[in-house]
Amino acid sequence: MTEPEVRAADAILRRHGIRYVVIGGQAIAQKAATTTHDVDVMVATDDFGMTIGRFRDEKELTLDWEEKQLARFRIRSIGGVPLDVINASTFSGVESGEEFFRYLRSEGSTEIDGIAYATPEMVWYTRLLTKRWKAYAEKIVTNVIDGVAAGRLNGVVEIALRFGTEVTIRERIAYVRAELARPDIESLIRGP
Repeated sequence: MTEPEVRAADAILRRHGIRYVVIGGQAIAQKAATTTHDVDVMVATDDFGMTIGRFRDEKELTLDWEEKQLARFRIRSIGGVPLDVINASTFSGVESGEEFFRYLRSEGSTEIDGIAYATPEMVWYTRLLTKRWKAYAEKIVTNVIDGVAAGRLNGVVEIALRFGTEVTIRERIAYVRAELARPDIESLIRGP
């Protein structure tokens, strides 16, 4: 089911003709329970600057902050829920941001209610390539506890091989697997 936050973001993005994929907690919510309310969207590298420029003038949005590859807006009509706009080049490794976005759109997402949502593998891949990857590793563990199959971590490695980020990703997946193997976590995954 499409959440109201995603519908509101979708309406704004479509009105401006921006290519995007929902990534992050709202994408994971398509496979397992999660408590996220913000909306993370990845846009094509060629669209990033234009998107930020258009969104600065969008009456439904307020700009919180902007960095080189990421900007946070708030959607006024739904209580100021955050809308993070992410540049695809952040995760493209040895390929171009456009190539990464094409891959995300064609192989790393599924369409639900006319909206493209990233697969858990793509969400986890992006989370493990951020500066705060350990905090996101804990979210991945929570996703597995909530029902996303741990075997999907193999798909994260496949994405990393495709984009030349496998050394970093393998190290970080090893950390996630070690966390998943902890007795207290294993018991939550297997159940009583």
